[in-house]
Amino acid sequence: MTSGGSDVDAALVALAWERLQSETPPAAVCGELAARTPCWWDAVLAVGRAIGIPESELLRRLQGTPEQVQSEFRPGEEELYGDLMAVLGVFDIPRQLDERESVIGESLRTAMRAMGGVASGHGLGLSRRLVTGELESVFRSLARSGPRADRGRPAEFWGALVAAGQLLDPADGDERGTVAQALAECRLHLANCARWATGR
Repeated sequence: MTSGGSDVDAALVALAWERLQSETPPAAVCGELAARTPCWWDAVLAVGRAIGIPESELLRRLQGTPEQVQSEFRPGEEELYGDLMAVLGVFDIPRQLDERESVIGESLRTAMRAMGGVASGHGLGLSRRLVTGELESVFRSLARSGPRADRGRPAEFWGALVAAGQLLDPADGDERGTVAQALAECRLHLANCARWATGR
């Protein structure tokens, strides 16, 4: 079943490009192409090449092996396969971040690692928003969630969020001042962590 790599049919890539140019969503194009090849991963690769996502990144987002994922489907379910690729964010277009945004993104990832675990659906949503550059949205979501009481590292979590929040700009989509409000709450949490650590 496995193909992939440089073996992907150039005609499949060309067809993916043509369908995407007609504004067909990547997931729908993937489903259409999967119906044309026994290795459905080739359809993913064709769409990925057409929109500029390398195979290594597609594989990272897949959260499984191509063979394992295809084995969950039956012939005739190619459209559902394409839909799953969309849900997993396989075709999300990464936004090019500037230096400030890259620092914010790394602080948000640090906070995610310090949470002590996150529900898979929530984690996937956060990861997808980081890829597409929705930093303000990720910041607010993490600030609302907080670290897990049993396994989280609160001081590291709140410290990372404070670092990210201080760099966020109203131009990032914070018309209602929600980032400023969330940042103030993060600072309070961080101060409480410091007081708890010193026993005051």
